[in-house]
Amino acid sequence: MVHKNYKWNISEEEGRDIIYNIVETLLNERSNKTIEVNELVYLLNNRTKDMDIRNNNKKKNISNFIKTICGGIIKFIDDYDHFLLVINENYTHVKLNQIEINEWIFVEE
Repeated sequence: MVHKNYKWNISEEEGRDIIYNIVETLLNERSNKTIEVNELVYLLNNRTKDMDIRNNNKKKNISNFIKTICGGIIKFIDDYDHFLLVINENYTHVKLNQIEINEWIFVEE
């Protein structure tokens, strides 16, 4: 049975900001700016274990929030251009997008 009215103690925007900042910090801590998705979820839960995240007054971890509100970690990563999803045969990695988009358009005459 799917519940549409989840009562979280943090807003969607606030939760997304928390997740975004932690993911960015985790990727910047890595020398190659890449992390495997399962490890990312583990570290997200570990870094937010002291936060009070509740649904219907029951303590939940950040991965419950990601699944319920954001549609999963893969969907969350796809929502932002700052992160890239790299899918191999065996692993799925998240990588920090370091490509700068230039808004200039050069036209030759």
